[in-house]
Amino acid sequence: MTPPVVITRPADQAQELLQEVAALGLEVRHHPLIDIARFADDGSPQALLAKQRTLDTDQYAAVIAISQNAAEAGLSWLDDYWPQHPVGIRWYAVGPTTAECLREAGLPVEMPVDRFDSEGVLALPSLQQVSDEKILIWRGVGGRETLASVLRERGARVDYAELYERRQIEWTPADWDRTLKQQPLLILSSGQALDIALEQVPDLAQRISAIMVPSERVATYARERGFSDLTVDVIVAASARNEDTLHSLRAWLAAGR
Repeated sequence: MTPPVVITRPADQAQELLQEVAALGLEVRHHPLIDIARFADDGSPQALLAKQRTLDTDQYAAVIAISQNAAEAGLSWLDDYWPQHPVGIRWYAVGPTTAECLREAGLPVEMPVDRFDSEGVLALPSLQQVSDEKILIWRGVGGRETLASVLRERGARVDYAELYERRQIEWTPADWDRTLKQQPLLILSSGQALDIALEQVPDLAQRISAIMVPSERVATYARERGFSDLTVDVIVAASARNEDTLHSLRAWLAAGR
């Protein structure tokens, strides 16, 4: 019997994927783990810094958006303070969904060919010689420091525009019992989402049939946290895009899992 599929994306980013998985004839459940809260232009310390970084955008040689959320939030701030997008800037996206947001706004964007993470961005030829360049990273509060750290080692001056925060959603054991009935396939979008799930369900690996993650880096992290390929299928999608998620899901189903 094919297990249900649990999608853990934030509420405003899950609807299309929920519909597409349901169209495959699968039972699908939505169990968001993170709420994305963008900073409003309300005079708070976070908003004041985001505003200043936005006003100074034309002083940077490059802007890197590390996620779809970062791209959408950064573009919203640009729309508020720049009648036209500043020119002469190199725009980068960590992955294809993020790149699509920037392209839809009319910005030329570079992205990795096949590794959609900080390491993939750092491998781009145009980011090898960045001595004395100012680079702005659009991101949420916290997160990995690899991108900024390596760029600084290469001589760049790197600033963050932290435009939103991720708020963990607290679920009760009864909520999880309903979600994890019949040992579903669990689709996660990040290592942070995995951490949240494990914090709330320490024996998660024993309660699911498979886990799908958006990169080999997150897959490695999952295996380190106890998700053995011998007991739980660890499915690695090419990215977090719907089409890549669905492609990996179809392949898993076709393999008779």
